[in-house]
Amino acid sequence: MTNPPGTAHPPRTTVPVQHRLDAVPFGRPHPSAGLEWWYLTGHLAAPDGERHHWAVAIFRHADPHGRADEPGYCCYFVHSHHQRMASGTWITPRGLKGLREALRRDEATDPRVREALAEALREGPLLPDRLLEGTVTDCPTRLDIALGTLASLQEEGNGTYRLRFHADGQPELDLTLTAEKPGVPQLNEQGRLPGRAGDGQDELTTHVSPRLRVSGTLTTAEGVGVDCVGQAWFEHTWGGSWYRARRSAATADRAWEWAGLQLDNGWEISAPLTYHAAPASGHRTIVHDRATAVAPDGTVTYPALSWQAIRRWTSAATLNTYPTQVRLAIPDLGLHVDVTGPDTPHEVRTFTAGRALWESPATVTGTMNGTALSGVAYLETLPSNTVGDIEHYMRRAHDIARAEAAALYSADPDDHAALSLLTGTGGATDLDAATLARLHRAVSAPVLHLLDNPGRSWRPYIAATVLCLFGVDPEPYRPLTAITELLHVSALIIDDIQDDSPTRRGRPSVHEVFGTAPAITAGTLGYYTFDALMQRVPQADAATMLRIHRLYLRDLRAAHAGQALDIAGHHAAFDEAVTTGDAGPLLRQVRAAHRLKTGMLVRSTAEIAATLAGADEEELGAVCRYFEALGIAYQITDDIADLYGLCTPEEHERGIVTRQPAEDLRNGEVTYPVAHAVGRLDAADRRRLRDALRQRSGTGALAASDLLLRSGALDACTDEARALVDDAWSTLSPLLPPTLHKAMVRALGWYAAQRETDHVSPTAPPS
Repeated sequence: MTNPPGTAHPPRTTVPVQHRLDAVPFGRPHPSAGLEWWYLTGHLAAPDGERHHWAVAIFRHADPHGRADEPGYCCYFVHSHHQRMASGTWITPRGLKGLREALRRDEATDPRVREALAEALREGPLLPDRLLEGTVTDCPTRLDIALGTLASLQEEGNGTYRLRFHADGQPELDLTLTAEKPGVPQLNEQGRLPGRAGDGQDELTTHVSPRLRVSGTLTTAEGVGVDCVGQAWFEHTWGGSWYRARRSAATADRAWEWAGLQLDNGWEISAPLTYHAAPASGHRTIVHDRATAVAPDGTVTYPALSWQAIRRWTSAATLNTYPTQVRLAIPDLGLHVDVTGPDTPHEVRTFTAGRALWESPATVTGTMNGTALSGVAYLETLPSNTVGDIEHYMRRAHDIARAEAAALYSADPDDHAALSLLTGTGGATDLDAATLARLHRAVSAPVLHLLDNPGRSWRPYIAATVLCLFGVDPEPYRPLTAITELLHVSALIIDDIQDDSPTRRGRPSVHEVFGTAPAITAGTLGYYTFDALMQRVPQADAATMLRIHRLYLRDLRAAHAGQALDIAGHHAAFDEAVTTGDAGPLLRQVRAAHRLKTGMLVRSTAEIAATLAGADEEELGAVCRYFEALGIAYQITDDIADLYGLCTPEEHERGIVTRQPAEDLRNGEVTYPVAHAVGRLDAADRRRLRDALRQRSGTGALAASDLLLRSGALDACTDEARALVDDAWSTLSPLLPPTLHKAMVRALGWYAAQRETDHVSPTAPPS
């Protein structure tokens, strides 16, 4: 990635060997720094040729408020062998307290997420983070730091360091590292990285020792000690506090994508792409994109760098996206290389970094001044981890769902394998190319019209997150996200036909584009993609899989029953409520339709995931109750959002209205706010509300909207939705350990119960 047009690079700088060392020897601590970390990573080779990659990072963070004498510490460890990765993270009690305090004042985090995280953190570190209870010793004048018995790092003189790491269930390290080149400033001649707010409070200084010779012992998790040799990379960074005393909503995240290269021709290259990311939108502002290049003789330069990610991977657990293969070019050095990471995920999930980061080995291939070269490398990505807006965040799940749905719904009309799987025409059925093309237009294209125009995508998010609630890696179960999304998209196609809705998600509805009959056929076919996608996930025992298929069909039947009640309407109960002023029977009737139409389908997604995760019957019952309540709450707030056309602030700025304002009222439907209103209006206003709905016009919808707003019905709806979710959570919460996903599921419930739409005054829809 290059600088924007018109932005000049600083001049190329060469630092002579004799000027490379900082006033403080490399690695020595800076006790007055608000934040300091030591990051070491390397490759090891055993006598039998087995290769290991490892990384250890130790962080020290002072209290940004200056109240605590004792800083907080955390540590993460990564080990990779045969592309399989294991990791662990630990945090001291003081470090955990600092996280809680920083979160409490973090206005850049969505308030629902912030409240849910604070609630979860009161139970302790968010797993897989673990509490480090041992005594920490940290010498202020030399590098000699020990985190209890977990990890220690000491300088031994003459550029030599001793690193030890020991944790139950993890490989152990006892390594001696000797610098082959002294440490140099990284990024630029000063080694400075600017802060996010322009006040210098979180400016960082970073130095690097880019090649160290390593020898020592790696003890496997099974207790087998192996003598190893290899090479390593050592980075030392310090500066202002990462956490601000109060972080405003406008304060960006600091993030980076980085590759550290150790080339076989004796060069080392630190290649960072550092940027600030807006928490809500994710918009990037590039802060630094110059390399630090260390020549074989130790001379360092800071040439312009081109960074291009050519392969990326998105985590189903965190929705973070990481570059896993990068194309680097440094014209001043004649360097053109590809840096390729492993095919398997190397995500380190830890709340100490916000949500997660990527840490992996890599290989280097390419040329330098036309000569072929190779080498080893290290890939690290710290993405923007702040959830500034939960709705914007959950939309990332759509990309995963869409990729998995491509197994059946391919955008390529010549992908006959996908079409055959979708239509059941594979095997013995022999269809020519022309027939397959007609089928693609008939059954794939209508669904793709809506599938490729994503909505809020919180349903596929549930599929992966529930697995994480029970400690199951969601990666092998990614097709579950497509099952959920295709079920929802299919229901929307049919729903729009039955409601005669002209638009969906800001564009013409499927039946408006393809016709009613084709839309019915394509939408109905989408319901039957369940078994084809379920075959793509790890299979449980036969009884469990039968149970899953049965519950899917049960909930699909329930959703049709709910839709039938919606179509039939609630007018008789509404007329009775208008006459008596008793809204109870009407509310129960509308709530039952919401439960069947939406609550059961949301429950189905969670129940399938929890069943595959091995949840016991008590856990299953609590999960089902919570997500059913969440679905009902969402449908209640959907009725509220109908008044405003269902647009988010971002959509409103772009001129997008995903549905006509007050569309339900224009169609004369008895919604949840209407049901609450008849219990709050006097007899005369109840009759006015009835007459306004009977008009089935824009004028009537506007009159009804005014009565709903004046009655307090919207607040009553929101209160009821929140109470539904909170009551169900009180049963589920005690059954779950403290994790990031527990917090996100809690925040998702609050989102469903009280969404924030762009509440402009409702205007009369077209008559």
